[in-house]
Amino acid sequence: MDETILGRFVVAKLDEIIDVVAGMDDETANAVPPLPGGNSAYQLLTHCLGMAQQWTREHIAGEPTGRDRDGEFRASGDVETLVLQARAYRGELVGDLADIDSARPPAGRAWGRQPFWIGTAEGILLHVLEELCQNLGHLEITRDLVVSARHADAG
Repeated sequence: MDETILGRFVVAKLDEIIDVVAGMDDETANAVPPLPGGNSAYQLLTHCLGMAQQWTREHIAGEPTGRDRDGEFRASGDVETLVLQARAYRGELVGDLADIDSARPPAGRAWGRQPFWIGTAEGILLHVLEELCQNLGHLEITRDLVVSARHADAG
């Protein structure tokens, strides 16, 4: 499936998310914007990796991931390591997409979503794309707020 438009969009959005975080230093990537319930760029990339793995591996392929969603939003660390992990997962995702029959029903049970999302692998991949797009926007705003706050503190 990786040659389909949907597969290419999923990978492209993940690439954009990785690139935003790769362009940050450790301090900026781990900074939380001054908003209630804000998340760092590091946490958002960690969350995107967990989300994509859960939906593609667990719900489509039926392979448990052991995802710790709450832990994704407590994550911190160095950018280089996270980006290496993200790029490694990206390669795995391309391989996973190649094995997906978009019309088949998912192997794993997906809860909490409308039936059109969870009835086929294609629907689940559309959900992954939706989440990646949403989180990319969140990430870009987070980066801008953190960078703006750092410049204001320096000035």
